[in-house]
Amino acid sequence: MTKFSIQPESSTVNWTGKKILGLHTGTISIESGYLSFENEDLTGGEIVIDMKSIIITDIKDPKISQDFLDHLNHDDFFSTHQFKTAKLVITHAEKTEEKYKITGDLTIKDITNPVSFITSVEIFTDFLHALGEIVIDRTLYNMKYGSGKFLPNLGDKLIHDDFVLQFKLIGQNSMP
Repeated sequence: MTKFSIQPESSTVNWTGKKILGLHTGTISIESGYLSFENEDLTGGEIVIDMKSIIITDIKDPKISQDFLDHLNHDDFFSTHQFKTAKLVITHAEKTEEKYKITGDLTIKDITNPVSFITSVEIFTDFLHALGEIVIDRTLYNMKYGSGKFLPNLGDKLIHDDFVLQFKLIGQNSMP
C-alpha cells in the first residue's frame, strides 16, 4: 500500500456558484488529506477543507466582497462559525482508461451525502498530481437561501442549487 499526503500549500480548490444574472468565483484551502493506492490503483482517501478559508475572487470592491463573504459564512450558507471543516471520504475508485470514477461521502455542516465525480491521477515516483471537478447540490446540506426548490417566484434573485469545486491536488509519498 502507498499513501500520498496532500500538500495543502501546493494544492488548489476553486469554487463557482451561479445565479440567474451571473456567477461568483473564489478559492478555498485544503487543511489536510491523503490518497491511498494498492498496486498503483487508487483505493481510498480523505480530504479535509478549511471552511474558514473561503476567498472571493470576482468582486473587487472591498465592502461588497466582505458583505458577500460574511453571507457565505453565515447560517444561510456554510455556518463556518460552527462547522469549521468539510470532509470528503473516498469509498470507491474505479479506473476507466486514464481517469478514475470516484465515489465517496461528502460532509458539509455535519450533513453527509454521497458524491461521485471523475478525476485524473498521475504518479511520478514519490509525487502525485490529481485534477478533477465536483458538482455539489447545496440544498442537500441545508443551504436553501435563494433556491427555487424552496422559495417560489425568486425571478432574477434565484441562485442555482449546484456549485462547482475544481481541484488540483499535489501529494507526496508518505511511505517511501
